[in-house]
Amino acid sequence: MQNSKIPTNRHIISTKENTIVIDSFSVHSRNRLSRVLSIPVFAISLFLTAIFIASCGDEGDTTGTTDVLQPTTTPPATQPPVPAEQPAGVDVPVEEPVVEEPKVSFKDDIQPILAERCAIPGCHAAPGVAGLDLTQYDTFKKGGNGGAAFDAGNGDGSLVVKRIDGGGMPPIPPPLDADQVQLFIDWIDEGAENN
Repeated sequence: MQNSKIPTNRHIISTKENTIVIDSFSVHSRNRLSRVLSIPVFAISLFLTAIFIASCGDEGDTTGTTDVLQPTTTPPATQPPVPAEQPAGVDVPVEEPVVEEPKVSFKDDIQPILAERCAIPGCHAAPGVAGLDLTQYDTFKKGGNGGAAFDAGNGDGSLVVKRIDGGGMPPIPPPLDADQVQLFIDWIDEGAENN
């Protein structure tokens, strides 16, 4: 008997987890029966391979990635409303943004005026004429022998405004100008803060 090499057909099936190599063989002869037998052998091999691959699936390991898309909970973006078109020739009023004026500052606006014109030796520097010391916020707020120098929130009714607006203060000319007097009124109306 002569030793002959048996021809084989190699089939490779790859998955994420495994690679399977199936060698099937067929006996080549002129016999129709041998060709008929090789088809069922291949079909059975293919069937067993499919079962093996299915049994090697995911076993609940959650460390890997998944191909399943998860639903999102992000709501859709909202669009700003589109303004209705105006007829031609009609002017649309434009609202200008409200710009608040900066508050009057005691340290930057009021104290420099007091230091230059009022809190000088012989007037309202410590200890101060009539018990009124205008060198610091706390002593200015306390007032003097005539009572509180100002009433926070009531600029026009405060004693200091009455005295600097035509009331003879400061006694050394020139008197405070209208802008300086208005700074005192605004500062007191805004709450007379130590800012």
